[in-house]
Amino acid sequence: MKIFLSTMKYDYGNKERGYSYEYYNIYLPLCDVYGFENIFLFDFYSEFKASGKPGMNKRLFETIKSEKPDVALFCLFQNEFDEEVINSLKDLTRTCVYFFDDPWRLKFVRHWIKYFKYFSTPDFYMYRKYKLENINNVFYSPFGFNSNFYKKVESDRKYEVSFVGGYSPLRKWIINNLRNEGINVKVFGRGWDSEAKWISQEQVVEVFNQSKINLNLSNAVYNNYRFILWSLKSLKDIKQLLLLKKTQEQVKGRHYEINGCGGFQLSYFVPGLNLAYEIDKEIAVYEDINSIAGLVKFFLKDEELRYDIAESGYIRSHKDHSAQRYLKQLINNVHSAD
Repeated sequence: MKIFLSTMKYDYGNKERGYSYEYYNIYLPLCDVYGFENIFLFDFYSEFKASGKPGMNKRLFETIKSEKPDVALFCLFQNEFDEEVINSLKDLTRTCVYFFDDPWRLKFVRHWIKYFKYFSTPDFYMYRKYKLENINNVFYSPFGFNSNFYKKVESDRKYEVSFVGGYSPLRKWIINNLRNEGINVKVFGRGWDSEAKWISQEQVVEVFNQSKINLNLSNAVYNNYRFILWSLKSLKDIKQLLLLKKTQEQVKGRHYEINGCGGFQLSYFVPGLNLAYEIDKEIAVYEDINSIAGLVKFFLKDEELRYDIAESGYIRSHKDHSAQRYLKQLINNVHSAD
């Protein structure tokens, strides 16, 4: 099987930020399944910056025409691709666009599915909605995690509570509230000013293994009045909230990554998470942000239950949720579809 993968090699196209999520969780797992020699990585964003939109799209077409892949898988960013070029690729190979955020990027998704032969969604309920609309060229493909990268490592639990992720006003407010309750939370990620530092993906794996509790916090809009009043004190937070396009949560890669490392995870609840993990047995969740502090204190005390949930989540992850497994299933579906 020969696969052409068009994606950003570096995080948001910036080499200084290291490899992208797509590189770790799509490219490398595809290489594990089909072999490095059978995966052609087309770093479209670097080409776009170097040659412009027409130049990048010309090279895209010429490369696929020359390589003759069995499947061409695309991870989009904004509107770097030319619709006519993408549409013409249907005559050369089986094209599929891999969507990450279709529950809230609705207009973007509806535009681009017209030009690809197939598309995927990581959200089960979005998949069902497409089917109800008689949109049948869709495949359900959850994120999963790169099982050769996100691993359990024997390590001391040096952090009581940790959070790995970018700054958002809601996340900051939640963490402030936890600290006001006497809970020591260590934060890693971008945009937190001097409070937190960015860490590499290798260090992320270490943090998941070194934390008694790994928080997975929503960054979508939240209508808690206390949070709204608090956020009005900061021009930075007001700006972020006004610019925030994300209005709906979904099961994300982080859900699988923490559990795949054998870490205990306390996450926001979102419909579909219960299809991936058994709540309270393989993952712990909060449904109300006001309950987070109480849950954290409870799980810090109950080490046995914390261990049992983390271990069960780890076993389930490696049994059902590897990116290698999901991507193999997606590629096979695309390759064998009518």
